[in-house]
Amino acid sequence: MLLHAQPLSKESFSPYGDVIEIDGANHFPINAGKIERYHDLARVELDAAQEGRVLISIVKCNEPSRLPYRVEVVERHCLGSQAFIPLKPAQMVVVVGPAVESVQADQMKAFVSNGKQGINYRRGVWHMPLIAFGEDQQFLVVDRGGGEDCEEIRFKDVDLIVDCESQARSAKEF
Repeated sequence: MLLHAQPLSKESFSPYGDVIEIDGANHFPINAGKIERYHDLARVELDAAQEGRVLISIVKCNEPSRLPYRVEVVERHCLGSQAFIPLKPAQMVVVVGPAVESVQADQMKAFVSNGKQGINYRRGVWHMPLIAFGEDQQFLVVDRGGGEDCEEIRFKDVDLIVDCESQARSAKEF
């Protein structure tokens, strides 16, 4: 099964979470007008009935990926949302599925960012693990800490391949 990644937009990604970008965002000046704050770009979710806290982390790519990419496993986090924001401009390819008990390969959708967008997965949304296309590419991660919160499903009988019309670009191309 071949998934063609469509451009990432707030509207198309809304069933799965938030697109984190400043284009069209609520904003206002702070610090005597020297800084513009783009406010409330994503909804950080935590299950109030569970113990846990918001974590802010940085992850760094050790092994770059290439397209087309075979998605062998998807995961979800039911106790909290999970955001990935590139620290330098770089496209992201994400594969997501609905927040159902057991997702099927034909329910998955693929998106490609414009290089300046991040994403925030809603609680329970199935998604492929993070991949990056540049060595040492870094992402700011905002998610939940405290206890185990990761379920996985392996696609055994289906080859789920993601590609996009234009190959993902490195940060040098922006």
